[in-house]
Amino acid sequence: MKKLKILFFVIAFWFIGGCGGDSYVDETTYNQEYDMWEYMTPSSSYDIEYVVYEDGKETDYFYETTKVFSSDLVERVSRDDRTVLKLYEDSIRVEEPNGEVVQVQRYVKIGDDNIFQSSSIRSCKADDYFRSIVIKGVEFYRVIKVSCLTNSGSSEIYYGYDEGIVSIYRNENGSITEIVKVDEKRLQ
Repeated sequence: MKKLKILFFVIAFWFIGGCGGDSYVDETTYNQEYDMWEYMTPSSSYDIEYVVYEDGKETDYFYETTKVFSSDLVERVSRDDRTVLKLYEDSIRVEEPNGEVVQVQRYVKIGDDNIFQSSSIRSCKADDYFRSIVIKGVEFYRVIKVSCLTNSGSSEIYYGYDEGIVSIYRNENGSITEIVKVDEKRLQ
């Protein structure tokens, strides 16, 4: 009888210990330092398709070409818009199509605030890290969520490791826009 109780305890322990899998919070995720360059840019050039949702309804799509010129210079081109990302030792310089320049803190920990600096951004925080996340039915892996307050509302930008932007969620004056990466094709 004693052996049966021990066997039951061992089986129960395996069952309880085995359940939940990834549901626990891995504290190293929040203490780890992340190189934002590895999340904001891919290591190869790609054509990327994004779908646009307005107030929950799919309304449009567009293509963006991400060109990797060197290990410290990447360009994103969509229609007539061109964004240039330049890597420095401790920062990333992002030149937006409208002429605005955003300085990005290169190395961040989840919880760091004011990691993006520009005239239109009040604050941006490295808000969360996801081993995997499903956005509008598309699953992404190793994603950093950056939450920002801007002069016109708020936004959440999701960066995938070695991918760049995988999703953007904007709430501007009560109007919600979501942009989600749905496909990519590696360029030769």
